[in-house]
This record gives sequence, structure tokens and C-alpha cells, in this order.
Amino acid sequence: MKSPVIVVVDSNAVHRNLLNYNLAVNKFLNVHTFLSQDECLYRLKKNFIPDFIITDLEPNDPKRFDFLFRIREISPTTSVICFTEIDDPEIVAGSQEAGAVDYILKTNKPDSGISELLKNIRFLAREKQGAD
Repeated sequence: MKSPVIVVVDSNAVHRNLLNYNLAVNKFLNVHTFLSQDECLYRLKKNFIPDFIITDLEPNDPKRFDFLFRIREISPTTSVICFTEIDDPEIVAGSQEAGAVDYILKTNKPDSGISELLKNIRFLAREKQGAD
């Protein structure tokens, strides 16, 4: 199985580094990190097409789903996974409506959320390769 192209978009440096470390340890070697949603969208518009985008949602941002809609518009084959601390069923539903394929909570034990994230990326990557 070829290594999927993964993008991490998270404004929190600790979370970004933790994700990147765990992705590398688990042999996901084609990982790109963007500090902002705008930088990610700019790259997508330049024909950079990742397999997955892992992104956080800002709890106080009324336009939190705009980024997800824009990804779906620019790069419809990219799967978006929300990896966030927001535990709200309405936001989960809204993220799925906006195009997210998965919604994983960051817990007090970061390893458990990251374990689930890695498991889901493996599953979704196998599904994508089966569809090709």
C-alpha cells in the first residue's frame, strides 16, 4: 500500500507536532503541515491534491465550516477528518454536512484520540485504493 498524502492543519503547535510525530512513527511519511487554513486552500488551488486533511475546528468561529466546504469545492477527492476538542452533536453533524468523512475527539489522553485517527486513516486509505 502506498503511503497516502496527508495534510495537517492545526494552529496549535503542540497538537501539530504530536500528530506529525505519531504519523511518522506509524510510517505515514508523506505528511505536509500548514499553519493556517488559508495556506492550505492556497496550495489546493495550485493543484496540490492530498488524500487526507486532518484539521481542527475553532470553537468560537461562527464560520468554522467554511474551510470544509472550500476543500470539498476545490479538491472533492480529498477526505477531511476533523480532529477537535469540540464535543457537540450539532457541530459533528455540521462538519459531516460540510464534507468531513470523520470526526474524532481530542481527549485528555491524546494517544487514544490519535490511535483512533490512525486506525481510521488506514481504513479509509484501503477503501480509496480499492476504489482506484
